[in-house]
Amino acid sequence: MNVVLFEDEKVRNFYPITRLRTADEIRTGRWTQKGKASLQLKTKALTYSPREAYGDEFEVVDDTLFLNARLRDFRSFAGLEENSCVVNNDGDILAYRGNKIIDNKNFDGFKVLSREVPVYNFIWDVIADLSERLNSDLSGDSSLGQILSPVADSVHIENKSNVYIGKGVKLGAGVVLQAENAPVWIEDDTVIDSHCCIVGPAYIGKKSNVKPCSLLDIVAIGDVVKISGEIEETIFQGYSNKQHLGFLGHAFVGEWVNLGAGTTNSDLKNNYSKVSVVLEGKRYETGMQFLGAIIGDHTKAAINTTFNTGTIVEPFCNLFGRGYPPKYVPPFSWCGDKIEEYKLDKAIETAAKVMKRRNIDLSENYRKKIERLFAESKRIREKIK
Repeated sequence: MNVVLFEDEKVRNFYPITRLRTADEIRTGRWTQKGKASLQLKTKALTYSPREAYGDEFEVVDDTLFLNARLRDFRSFAGLEENSCVVNNDGDILAYRGNKIIDNKNFDGFKVLSREVPVYNFIWDVIADLSERLNSDLSGDSSLGQILSPVADSVHIENKSNVYIGKGVKLGAGVVLQAENAPVWIEDDTVIDSHCCIVGPAYIGKKSNVKPCSLLDIVAIGDVVKISGEIEETIFQGYSNKQHLGFLGHAFVGEWVNLGAGTTNSDLKNNYSKVSVVLEGKRYETGMQFLGAIIGDHTKAAINTTFNTGTIVEPFCNLFGRGYPPKYVPPFSWCGDKIEEYKLDKAIETAAKVMKRRNIDLSENYRKKIERLFAESKRIREKIK
């Protein structure tokens, strides 16, 4: 049986992180959603998206299990009967099994079942769920307790049985890994510089670098990330830089982002009320008391940039100037004292340079996604001006 993860119309609720990737590519903990599904179902999962240039190319000819990419756990549908479809009370298709794709909720030939299971409905749900997801991803792993790199006497590890350190990892003098209550996992070839403290549950991906005197508390850090400062309950998708002091809390940072020295977000309002956000001009009540910035791919922030609670910054933005940036910054914004359009050719040119520095070429497919985002978001920029 083949397994396919599919996007539905709620992929928009995960902007800006799903602007340039499918919903199953979102990092929700140790793994992306796709990685989690492949592990749980013990098979390689494919991706279906109705968006042009997104997802995998494949033809459905055999028995296939289709699973919503927003599911928090994929195992409950492993035994779904053929020609069955499961929906929830919101009308979302959660899973179906057959030899054709259901388009426009045409259930002909399928037995429709009703069921309620946990799903992510918005990108901030992923942040709210981070601690629980990391504990689920890391606890009980048979590799916990393996220390595959030299550790100096000056490094303090609380509860070594709850720590994994991969090959080629370098831990500086005075590093503290606090895994007494939850796991700490450090992947191969990562460097943790001197006098850092990492509090579990925490996952740090391959070839990343945590700069000296940093505090990381409940984090999911993807591959090739350079990070510094105080980071709390935050996800870095991968390939981004925050190399200087500053606080990020209850935040989500996409790929190819660079945050200048002193960049900080607020994640708690002065009156302790719930945080609301604005996305494409629409206000949402998150129900969260703690929520920082959500920053899309290829965005750059100048030194001392300060984000208010619940700020959403879309991809390909340049932020500088005095005061707080707006709580919503549309894609391709050159944002100083006013918002101007970031020219497409200049944005692509810079993106290609940045990616090449990490030995990754900007592919033609990726270029198409960027061009499409630029065209689709023009109306948003014009409305914001």
